[in-house]
Amino acid sequence: MAMIEASHSREATQQFRNYELDDRAWGIFKEMSQGMLTAVRPEGSSCVIMSALLATALEEPLGTVVPVVAGALKLDGEYMYGSHRAVDGRRVFSENGADWDGHCWILLGNYIVDISLGRTARQGHCRAPLARRVLSAFGEHVGMIAVTESSVRETGLIYLPRYVLTPDQVLANAGGAMQKFGL
Repeated sequence: MAMIEASHSREATQQFRNYELDDRAWGIFKEMSQGMLTAVRPEGSSCVIMSALLATALEEPLGTVVPVVAGALKLDGEYMYGSHRAVDGRRVFSENGADWDGHCWILLGNYIVDISLGRTARQGHCRAPLARRVLSAFGEHVGMIAVTESSVRETGLIYLPRYVLTPDQVLANAGGAMQKFGL
């Protein structure tokens, strides 16, 4: 929560903390995410812009802050993306992010939502052990992963947050996604 407050505000953190996903919200989430996966071609190294685009699309209809989280991803204790080091997110995500080797996802209620990892695994744009685990745990046709932290840990995946993008960084990256994918 401290990372959300540092990048957003105390009020945004409270709004996020109090938000509960209901059937209406799940319907909006499902429609938006499926639409995005249909409209955007699969491409490696797109986790930041895809996450920013999804968060931007969801915030208004859901009426809540949707944090975009940058960090590391481990599989069975080994770093697949990122490292143990802190992320200078103010610098990295205000530039082009080319020197960043981590991963990015969004938080929706108590769910980790990873819009890019399933497609990255299917396309073979990640390390082979990670691709095998993602496809065996979530299915051969996985596009997006939406799972609680405790449930995802059962698969051997551990999402380690290092930074929450600011609203300006999210908007800039969402704009970059729209330009890159011709939306």
